[in-house]
Amino acid sequence: MEKHPVAFQSYPLTWLLTVAGKSQFSVFSYRTSGRNHEEKWGNSIHEDASELLRACSEGCLEMLVSEVRDVLKKYQEEDLRLLLVEMYKAMPKKLKEDKEIDMLLQDVHGYMSARKAPKAQERQIDLESLKFRIDQFVEYAYNQYYYAPNSYVHKKDRPKWRFQVRAFIKDLQTFPADSEEGKIATDLLHKLYEMLSYACGYYIFSTDSPFGSVGTKQVTLLDLAISRKLASGLSKESLKSAIALAINSRVDRETLDSCLISVLVDNLKTPDARESAIEQCVELKKELEKAKTASSKKRNRGYYQYEQERKLNNLVEMVFRIQMDLREYEKAISYFKRSYIEQDQEVTLYVLLDLLGEYEVQDYWIREYNEAMKRGVTPRESLQRMYVAMQKEDKIREYIF
Repeated sequence: MEKHPVAFQSYPLTWLLTVAGKSQFSVFSYRTSGRNHEEKWGNSIHEDASELLRACSEGCLEMLVSEVRDVLKKYQEEDLRLLLVEMYKAMPKKLKEDKEIDMLLQDVHGYMSARKAPKAQERQIDLESLKFRIDQFVEYAYNQYYYAPNSYVHKKDRPKWRFQVRAFIKDLQTFPADSEEGKIATDLLHKLYEMLSYACGYYIFSTDSPFGSVGTKQVTLLDLAISRKLASGLSKESLKSAIALAINSRVDRETLDSCLISVLVDNLKTPDARESAIEQCVELKKELEKAKTASSKKRNRGYYQYEQERKLNNLVEMVFRIQMDLREYEKAISYFKRSYIEQDQEVTLYVLLDLLGEYEVQDYWIREYNEAMKRGVTPRESLQRMYVAMQKEDKIREYIF
């Protein structure tokens, strides 16, 4: 990520490199099986960094912090920056995630403090105290106390919000989902997810990637929240809450609404659960349509109207996906065509065909394409090319069989 050179400019580079070394490898010196190896580094910093990571991947490095500090003394500050960037680029993605290297670069002191804190399993977590801290944190976040100057959160503590959220999520997972305390913990997870989702649309933290800043993905945290909610008991209330959490979310740069919808659908493990979910989707859709009708009398068509229609279409897609999972293809297509909100018929066709393509039901795809053409809809070029390709594939299949 190009942002990291900016993120670590405020820290002494020898300190960052040493901490990085503590996390994973020894710089410029290694030992294996009791034998000392001579330094065999390249003539450039790029070669040094590549050779270092190569040796690390072969498992032959042993951490010698004193040697790290000695070697780093020979570099000027600009060379240290270059070395750190090259090391970061050469690290495997899994290593970055496992060792939380992004967090190290963003806030080295917060990272070290978090590592020194006692692990959750080694201490007794007081849920009442944890709930108080989370409720206060969320309130402060919505008030932008972690973003703008204020007298509630000190300037030096504002960047540390990401470590607090990460710790909250870890602590909440220690409570079994099906216990009474676990239900409270699940509600608090929902609250944290909603806050991070809100931060995808409004600045309440100094980041445009709130989920990434706490070391997770939006779909991952949503899956955790929904799976815990449904694990505590499949009821109308739990299903409605889970569905609302998915459709009301604002998405980050790496996520689509469809990704969140799929998370919900994937958590419906039985036909009964899917049928119940359809009922709740229909009920939620009626509530939103009623609210949309009431609001249209008071407001001009704008962002609020757009958001309402987005949520309604998300519910339509959710019902479609559930019915497709139930192998009720005709019902799914029929429901989508009569419920999806879009003035342009070609756009509606495109969305429908895209979904049908995802489920690989080619016969239905071709049928809907032909029916749209008969109604006077002109599909975009990409759909026309796909249609031609499918027709050729059908001829080949007929010839073979």
